[in-house]
Amino acid sequence: MADAPPPPAMPFENAISTGHNHRVAVTAQQLNAIKPGAQGEQTALGLIVGVMMSLAEVFGFQHQSVQNQAEHIAALWRSKMGAAPSRAAALSVLHNDLLFSYKHWLGAVQNAFPPAQAPVVGIDAVAQQLDEVCLYLCIWGEAGNVRFMPELLLFVFEAARQYYLEARRSPIAIDPYTSVRGDDEGRDGAEGPNPGDFLVFIIRPIYNKIFGETFTWNSNTHKPVFKFPGAAPKHVLNYDDINEIFWDTRLMKKALLVGDKPGQPLLEAVGASDRPQLFPWLCEVRWNLVTSRNAKMYWETHSWFPLFASFGRVYVLHFIAFAACLAYRGHLAWAFVGLPAPACSVVIELAAYLLCKQHTYAEFFWTTSSTLVMVGLPVATFVQAARETDFFEASKVDHLDPLMLAHYIASGLSALFFLVSTISPQTGFRPMIRRSVLHLISSFLFWAGVFAIKCSMSIFVLLPATTRATDGVPEVKFAGPTWQIVNHVVLWMPVGLSFITETAFYQTLLIGTIGPVLAAFRFGFRTLCGAYRRGKGMDRIPRNLITTLVKPDAGDEEIRSGFGHIWHEIIEDLCLADLLKGKNRAKLDTPESLPGAGVTARLPSLFDPAVKRKPLPKIRSDEARRRLVMLARAWKQNPPAARDVRSCPSLTVMIPHYAEDNLITMHQLFHQKIELEKGATVLMAYLVDYFGDEFINFATRLHSSNEPVCDEQVQFELRRWASLRMQTLWRTVEGMAKGHRAMDVLLQLQVPYLTDRARDSICRDKFQCLVAMQLYGELKLGSPELEAAEEMLQRVPSSTAIAFLVNDQDRKEHMEAENIKQTKRFYSCVVDSSCAFENGRRVPKYVVELPGFPVLGNGKSDNQNHAIIFSRGELIQAIDANQESYLESAILLPSVLAEFAPYKGQQGGRSRPGIVGFREHIFSAVGALGSLAAEGEFVFGTVTQRMLTQVLACRMHYGHPDIMDKLQMLTQGGISKATRGLNLSEDIFAGMDLTLRGGEIKYTEYHHVGKGRDMGFMSILSFFGKLAAGTAEQSITRQSFRLGRGLSVPRLLGYYYSHVGYYFNQILMAKTLWWFVFAMTFFVLSDATGVGAEQDATFREGASKMYRGYFGPVFFLFVLATMWPLFFEILVEDGLAKACRTVVLDLLALSPMFYSFQGKVIAHFMNLEIFYGGAEYIPTGRGLATVRQSFRSLFANFAHTNMFDGFELLSFILASYLVGSSSVDVGYPYWFCIGTVVSSWLVAPFLYNPYMFSLRAVYTDALEFGRWLVGGIAKEGTPANKITQWSWLEWTTSLQTPRQRASRHWLYLPSWRLLTAVLSECLTATVVTSDAYEAELSTTADQVRHQVLPLLPPIFAGLALGLVAIFHGVVSCCLKERVHPTFLLVVCAVFVAFASMAEVYAMVRWPVWDTDYGFHTGVLIVFNKYCVLRWELDWADWLMPKYTECFVGTHGIIATGITWWVVGWRWWRDALLGCGLTCAIAGVALVLRIPGVAHVHHLFLFRNRAKITTRAPGKNADEAQELPRFLRELAQDKDLTVFEKAAVARLQDVVENSMSIG
Repeated sequence: MADAPPPPAMPFENAISTGHNHRVAVTAQQLNAIKPGAQGEQTALGLIVGVMMSLAEVFGFQHQSVQNQAEHIAALWRSKMGAAPSRAAALSVLHNDLLFSYKHWLGAVQNAFPPAQAPVVGIDAVAQQLDEVCLYLCIWGEAGNVRFMPELLLFVFEAARQYYLEARRSPIAIDPYTSVRGDDEGRDGAEGPNPGDFLVFIIRPIYNKIFGETFTWNSNTHKPVFKFPGAAPKHVLNYDDINEIFWDTRLMKKALLVGDKPGQPLLEAVGASDRPQLFPWLCEVRWNLVTSRNAKMYWETHSWFPLFASFGRVYVLHFIAFAACLAYRGHLAWAFVGLPAPACSVVIELAAYLLCKQHTYAEFFWTTSSTLVMVGLPVATFVQAARETDFFEASKVDHLDPLMLAHYIASGLSALFFLVSTISPQTGFRPMIRRSVLHLISSFLFWAGVFAIKCSMSIFVLLPATTRATDGVPEVKFAGPTWQIVNHVVLWMPVGLSFITETAFYQTLLIGTIGPVLAAFRFGFRTLCGAYRRGKGMDRIPRNLITTLVKPDAGDEEIRSGFGHIWHEIIEDLCLADLLKGKNRAKLDTPESLPGAGVTARLPSLFDPAVKRKPLPKIRSDEARRRLVMLARAWKQNPPAARDVRSCPSLTVMIPHYAEDNLITMHQLFHQKIELEKGATVLMAYLVDYFGDEFINFATRLHSSNEPVCDEQVQFELRRWASLRMQTLWRTVEGMAKGHRAMDVLLQLQVPYLTDRARDSICRDKFQCLVAMQLYGELKLGSPELEAAEEMLQRVPSSTAIAFLVNDQDRKEHMEAENIKQTKRFYSCVVDSSCAFENGRRVPKYVVELPGFPVLGNGKSDNQNHAIIFSRGELIQAIDANQESYLESAILLPSVLAEFAPYKGQQGGRSRPGIVGFREHIFSAVGALGSLAAEGEFVFGTVTQRMLTQVLACRMHYGHPDIMDKLQMLTQGGISKATRGLNLSEDIFAGMDLTLRGGEIKYTEYHHVGKGRDMGFMSILSFFGKLAAGTAEQSITRQSFRLGRGLSVPRLLGYYYSHVGYYFNQILMAKTLWWFVFAMTFFVLSDATGVGAEQDATFREGASKMYRGYFGPVFFLFVLATMWPLFFEILVEDGLAKACRTVVLDLLALSPMFYSFQGKVIAHFMNLEIFYGGAEYIPTGRGLATVRQSFRSLFANFAHTNMFDGFELLSFILASYLVGSSSVDVGYPYWFCIGTVVSSWLVAPFLYNPYMFSLRAVYTDALEFGRWLVGGIAKEGTPANKITQWSWLEWTTSLQTPRQRASRHWLYLPSWRLLTAVLSECLTATVVTSDAYEAELSTTADQVRHQVLPLLPPIFAGLALGLVAIFHGVVSCCLKERVHPTFLLVVCAVFVAFASMAEVYAMVRWPVWDTDYGFHTGVLIVFNKYCVLRWELDWADWLMPKYTECFVGTHGIIATGITWWVVGWRWWRDALLGCGLTCAIAGVALVLRIPGVAHVHHLFLFRNRAKITTRAPGKNADEAQELPRFLRELAQDKDLTVFEKAAVARLQDVVENSMSIG
């Protein structure tokens, strides 16, 4: 073990003189003979550099890239030495971990390479391992975006490895790129390649292929342009497509071609040439000949088919369970239970084969044959049994004859076959999923419990009433049995949907029950009374901490002294965070005698076992108390014993950053307005008001400083104090850098003889904070952002570095090998605090050229990918720029890193876990919405992930706090994926790929980090919209397909309902509610129009009980599912009182309404992305939730997601109410549930909008909305993000645009809108053809008006607007100028209104208005016309051109007329909805002006009445003057001490001086 620090970076040009010549092999004995210490590390680095120089000479790697990777390899090697007995053993472990998948891959595709040459004589295995590690990382370091294709890199690596072995035999350097460069273009006349040739001739052609698939380069703007308006078509190749060429030799022969078109297979060309080495041929590959025809093995199709193909077994299982429940109730014969599996599986298997081509003909034949057999057997036996028993007549199936027994056996085998079998091709390289018997048993028992509860509820509670209602459906005249079919469909459609939907509720209930029980066993049942929050259990911390982290056999004195030192550092950290002040610190801090050698140490009474009562002292700061409680709880979970810091694996914390705030500026503090109830204030005043106690602590801390503090220092501290209370990069970096400080604290105890410099060097070697600050290179000199970044480098530990991108167009002509597809060159750079300044900027430590424009995805994953080459740790933690860490949690880092200890007794392969996850604390729980969002994250981050890992075995990677084995991540393509249109949720794919490749994912709870979450209504729902769209993209990927086909059924159910199924379930839930309301309206209209006269009481009673039976339990389950896990987890962690208080506050915040609205938003975005694609990253913003959104903005954002459906359901309910009371009494639960949902979908955005009900703002909103409704077409040059704000017409056109990207083949498939149109048509036809209705229709004209016209689609408005379109075309042609779009919009709306009223007037039978066939039939006819109209409008969205184009005369008369008809209908819907909501909001605003209720809405949203809101500035006052006035009043607060008042007064002077420079 080397206690000395690692050596400084060596100049690359001079390093080889100290290194080992690459032509002489190093042996294990020589490596082990290298002594520990700085000199030994310098020798080891010299060996690495010698090999790297040799590789650079042979392959033409960039010098700075090679330098960077030499430092990287040295750091990884040192990290591995911590757990290895020798330096050679450490190298062997590094080699195995880095190249473990290489061995399996090479065994599968060995015949793709030329026969291996005889090994070079004298090369030791250790030397070969060093060569291979260096070669792989050199290739990886220059690959750029090609890093996302790991098997492609392995192919290049193997070709280069064989070439390198041959090059070692040659006495001279040979240029491998001669065939593409020419014989006369060597390195300035010398032998061998030029530096950078590998990038130019190997990597860049591959990159150009990927770039060209989805992007073009605009030579005018020098920027890339995405080729497609939305998602890329399914035939476009992506990273996975090209990577999987190298999974199979057959694909390599088909796709890798050289020579002129059509090309010769690369592998054949190599075998037939006189150049037996593969590597020189790689630069001749015609990548443009790689197409979807010869390379694409999986089709990412935007439809429901990928879900059915991937998760079909889930749906088959539900169909079987549903059929079994019906059979148990006697509604079906048991023989039918065997049919769902074969019936559904034919479609599922067909969809799977259409999506995936990764199978041989033999596999296809075998799977197809077995599928047909397993389908045929139960169907054949069913048909024969049905014939012999007169379709299972009860009297003939009482005994189990041989034929029925054969059918049951065949059905069981068929179901088992389809539930267990998967498509798993065995050709080529196929990673395998890790199997665990324990996880299989635990997940099986869990899902057995879920389905047992589910089926019991269905059999005994929900289904009896439905079957009773079905039995009561009578026969009526129209079309014989049609009415029976219609009623069965209307009855059973919502029931079937509900059966599938309920599974998620039962899963949540079991998770919320079992998960907290597991935690209670771990934490101890004393937590049920909130014991930890009162300080109980604290006395166990000292011994556990010291024996785990410092010294396993520590004595009492060592424990007291060591813990006293650590505890003092923790309390000091809390004080520096301004969470504690003098009195609290005195109660908590260690006695004055600690720390110190040779002095008898004493523990604070809180930790002293001799003191019986040890309550946690009263601390005003809830955050300080929470952090101390989390520390106590951590040690109850028995963290693994850690090695000392010097032996720990190294860790890199990577923080991707784009444009988030770093360090809050003075201008932001004193001039950024924050909207409040009675005006506005500035940011600083808001923060001082909200964090009043912490601000006083801050002022006191500065005032009590022993050193004089100038105004500039105070300004910086003020900015830092504010930044640490916002979601900023500074907060993240300063928090995560505490890992460096924590290791330093532990080293002081573990190795007390080390100097400060030696400790800092070891900490830098073991911990790195890498900020992937993408735009750092574009920051202007003197800008606040650049100054903040420099402050960060200077003030945080030296282990912090910044990676960034630069492009240099000016230097292009001075460099060789220009990228012919792009006019700029792009570089990845890194700086740290050791870099010198030049012209006001730090000179990058390393500059590595990239193959081209690096951001081909959604940004974050590309940012991580470019920066990862500068990471030094063997473990990596991906952290967002809105998180933080805490010192007391960072103290546990050695235990965290010990989770990656190698598996005992396992040889080779994946030697340790790939991902270890941790919990998060949401620190942005501000107000009602912030609390709801934080509680959702709390449940997911604790009980849900605990169950996903320990019971369901289906946890993936969700970004943020997870720590990953970087070496495993490298071999699967990185820590995220970056295909645009597929990987919007880029983080989860690291876990999916790891699971598919046999890796393990763990989860522990003793370590945690903080995280900021969105706090406003718009930002929260935008975030969930992004998640839903990302999950929809995830569901169509090959990773999802392979998991769905490869996981065992219990694990598959867990994966499905915890990921894709959760979001898909929101769609089903919304559809279920819609169908229940539709069915209710259908039955009420049926009853009111006379059809009910022919129905007996059995149907009415059955339908009534069905609705009461469903909506009592269903709504109860919904509320319980949202509250149950939260209640029980808080009960376990913080006690009963807090659990009850949390639930009550959530109910007061109307959380069921919020979650209902959120679920509908998720359903909308999931459905939209599944069908049409094209989702983009939604920047949600991380600011304070005090900004009021206008009515127009809320309407434009949520009308199409929620309000339209809410308005439709409200219309159905009103239709039911208008026809009067019905004998179908559904009960109060139905009305309460539907009322909650409808009101949520309509008014939730306004209810949760700050200061929504200001009367003046309501008036302004109404005017703005009116202007928006009648606005025209946006002017040319309007920014894309502003077009929808221009007018309603532009906005509704933007809603139509996604549908036009989809295939029109969907038009020919049945839809649920078509089904409802058919059902309403059947009901209408039943009424208008009844004998009683026909009795008084004596003339043909009456029959046409009252029988034929009601059954036709709405036609009057369409005909009228067709005539208007003809007239408009004639006028425009004569006048040769266009009619203004606003005028045309008004004309469309007027004609639609009058023509529709005329049509209704013509159909209604006015003479019998007061009978069933008058008003009631009129309502039914309008209902039918609406159902048909909605189906027609959906068709028009697909078929018609853009709406705006038809308002400027660019299309024919037919298209224009139909488009105007569509726009007219949609305009009336939106106008009525908007005006109705505006009137309702105005009414609430008037009520809130009544004295005593004015602050109700503010209290509802923010749960407090901020003091600053009562001090609004004068009419013309500057908001910035609010803060000094507030500070003056604060300084006179009688509750403050004299010292605190003086401290506040000192800050007041600085603030007044600072406002002029803000």
